[in-house]
Amino acid sequence: MTLYEIRVQEHLSAQRLRAFAGITVGHDSSGETTIIGSFPDQSALFGLLNWLHDLGAVLVSLRRLETPKNGKA
Repeated sequence: MTLYEIRVQEHLSAQRLRAFAGITVGHDSSGETTIIGSFPDQSALFGLLNWLHDLGAVLVSLRRLETPKNGKA
């Protein structure tokens, strides 16, 4: 599992993201939402990114916070 931080422009409620287990949602005063979560592989990460895209959310940044211990992403 790899831990990622995803930032989008809009304030998204944690309830909208409840289908994605293990996700933490935060908001800042600039109107952005920060989503932090672990994903088992890139297809799971792309699933969330595609879902955000379908909502019309504007991606601000995507950052890997933790590298897997075995060196594979």
